Amino acid sequence: MHGTFSLSLEGYVYTWRVLDLIEISKNIEAVEWSIPKTFINEWTWDDDSLEEHLERCMSAKTNIPIIVWDDKVLDGCHRIIKSIALNKNVIDAKIIRDIPPPNLIVKEEEVFNYKPNYSFKEMVELVKNKLQQ
Repeated sequence: MHGTFSLSLEGYVYTWRVLDLIEISKNIEAVEWSIPKTFINEWTWDDDSLEEHLERCMSAKTNIPIIVWDDKVLDGCHRIIKSIALNKNVIDAKIIRDIPPPNLIVKEEEVFNYKPNYSFKEMVELVKNKLQQ
């Protein structure tokens, strides 16, 4: 299941389709990428279903490279959470140097602002517990 990656910058939200990003990364060689220690403390989930994210983390295939641009994870957060839960601090990644133009640009005030429900740190703990069962 692939969705979008969005970035807020200077009053605008830039959005890319993840499938497009996967396509342009096909010929990029994967490298070992260190998961930033701040990853689980700075990222949060929005109003999506906790159970759905937990299932996606549990079924994540950590041998499939994530996609990163400018130290931002474009695709692979569920794989990173599972890796952290498995006490790994590196993951294979394809690093995009030049991101294509976004698929959509809208003013921030036109976007429904969500309130984070739970953090990636909480999700890592849930995955750890589930993996130990």
